[in-house]
Amino acid sequence: MTKTKLRALTKDQVSQFIRDGFVVVEDLLTGDEISALASRADLIASGKADHVSAGTVQLEKPFREGATDVKDQVMSTRKLAHIVPEDEILRAHANNSKIVDVIADLLDCDDITLYGDQLFMKPPHHGSAKEWHQDSASFKNIFPMDLVSAWAAIDDATIDNGCLWMVPGSHRWAVIPESSRPTIESQFGEEYPTIPVPLRSGSVSFHHSLTYHASGPNTTDTRRRGYATHYMRSTSINDQAIENAPSVTGFTHVRGRRFPDTVSDEVLEV
Repeated sequence: MTKTKLRALTKDQVSQFIRDGFVVVEDLLTGDEISALASRADLIASGKADHVSAGTVQLEKPFREGATDVKDQVMSTRKLAHIVPEDEILRAHANNSKIVDVIADLLDCDDITLYGDQLFMKPPHHGSAKEWHQDSASFKNIFPMDLVSAWAAIDDATIDNGCLWMVPGSHRWAVIPESSRPTIESQFGEEYPTIPVPLRSGSVSFHHSLTYHASGPNTTDTRRRGYATHYMRSTSINDQAIENAPSVTGFTHVRGRRFPDTVSDEVLEV
């Protein structure tokens, strides 16, 4: 349990996170906050946001490889990444005290740095599935492997349009190496239960960076946009000796103190 006074969550919610590796906070964001996120996501996906680097936009595979013509770039976009340093609306979301208070409760820490952010657009009919994975397998240069992601539902996320699925308790497994993944993942649903995490627009799920999760394809006529912001303690270490780590250039300070020789020494001044 936490050693300090809780800021936003109940003890039961913290206990659930410790047990399962994720927790949902319903209706955390207001309609106005979600509208601002939705409008900005579409603007950036359209390619018309001059203040955002063009390389942040990734199209769905059929559009990316030319198998399907791009008639509407917004409805062809799969993902947008690492936009907080360039956009004030998304930066305001990453710094939203309602979200950061939950992160502080889960990390039991008020010295917090943003690792990065991702907008998942999941367009109707073309939104692709995301395979089972652990975030720390990608964030593999950040230690300890104890980050927390806040996944905010811009649209209602349902089983049919590709909500997240989680493997409860998998955050206690450490990072599963590539050679062992097929064996472990073949047991999902039997030895290791999986559960869907549908969300109403404005609700936010929080998951540990070692928690196995995935999402299905969007087979519906409705969109499923979600915005993930990934947080770590400001005392975390970025091990530059780790090979093939993501090339995240600079992090964003969110709350509290900074510390020498840590990720908070590498923040971008925005």
